[in-house]
Amino acid sequence: MDKSSLLGKQNFRNIAITGASGFIGQKLINDLSNSDDVRIHLLIHRNSDFNPSIKSKVVTVEGDLMMSETLQGLLKPGCTVVNLVYLASKSRDDNLMAINNLADACTTAKIKRLIHCSTAVSVGNVRDDKITEETKCYPRSDYEVVKFEIEKLLWEKAYNQFELTILRPTAVFGPGGQNLLKLANDLRKGNKFINYMKSCLYNRRKMNLVCIDNVVSSIIFLIETNRRIDGEVFFISDDESPINNYREIEKYVIKRFGFKDYSFPRVPLPNFLLVALLTLAGKSNLNPNRVYSCEKLMKAGFKKSISFEMGIDSFADWYEKKFLYVGLSEN
Repeated sequence: MDKSSLLGKQNFRNIAITGASGFIGQKLINDLSNSDDVRIHLLIHRNSDFNPSIKSKVVTVEGDLMMSETLQGLLKPGCTVVNLVYLASKSRDDNLMAINNLADACTTAKIKRLIHCSTAVSVGNVRDDKITEETKCYPRSDYEVVKFEIEKLLWEKAYNQFELTILRPTAVFGPGGQNLLKLANDLRKGNKFINYMKSCLYNRRKMNLVCIDNVVSSIIFLIETNRRIDGEVFFISDDESPINNYREIEKYVIKRFGFKDYSFPRVPLPNFLLVALLTLAGKSNLNPNRVYSCEKLMKAGFKKSISFEMGIDSFADWYEKKFLYVGLSEN
C-alpha cells in the first residue's frame, strides 16, 4: 500500500513504536493489527533486517534514536508512543541521549501519551517479599541503574508536555523468547550433576516470570484506556501463580518433555546458602521469596489475556516443535 494514501486516511489512532523488532515489539505489532482503527508507525534502523509481517497497517520510518533529526517523520500530533528500546550494547550516556532525543521529539510533535517499557528489577537491592509501585528503588547493577535513570529522565522531560506512564514487566517469556530457554536446554542436554545441585539450591525460589501475552495486552490496555494514568508506574507480573517458582517449572519441563528425572532424591538446601552465593555474584535480588504485585494495574481495569499455566503450555509447544522434533528427525 502506498504510504501517502495510508497517512492520508482519517479516523484512526496513530501509534508509534520504538524497539519494534524485539521480542515484545513483534508480538505488540501483531496484536495491535487486529484493531481496524489503528495505524502503526515503526522506527526502523537503516541497517536492520527487520521486516514486519503485517504490512497494511504499518508505516516504517528509517531512523535512529541517536540521531534526533531522523525522528521527525515518526511522531504525529496526538499520537501514542510506545518505547521498547534499551541499547544493551551501548553505554549509559548513549542510552540517556537516545531517550532524551525521543522525549524532545515527543514534545515537539505534541504527542498525547508515552508508554515506556522499563523493567521490574529497577527496584534493585530491596529485601521486601512483596514489591509494589510504592517500594523505594535502590538500583545496584549497571543495568538497574541505567534503567532507573532513564525513568527519572523521562519524568523530567514529560512534565507539562505529554502524558507518561511507565510499565515494569518482570522476566518476560514465551515462544521465541530467551527466558526459560536456558532452563529447558539445561534439562535436555546439560550436566546432570549441575542440574541436580541447582535444583537443590534454587528449590522453590520465585522465578518472577510473566508471559508475553500478558505484557503485550497490558501495553495495549495502557494505549487504549481513558482512565487517568498520567504519571503512573505499573508492574506486570504473573507472580500470583503458585507454580511460578524454580522447582515447579522444573518439574513441569521434565514431565512435559519426558526428560530423565534425577537418580537421587533432591535435598533442598537452606536459603541462606543461596543468598550467600547471590551476594558473592553481585546480584541485587537476594530474596528467594520476592514477588512483584500487579494489583495496581488490575485495579485500574486491566484483565490478563491468559493464565500463567497457559503461557507455560504455549512456550512448551513452541520449544517442542523447534528443538525436540528437530532432534528426533536428526537421530
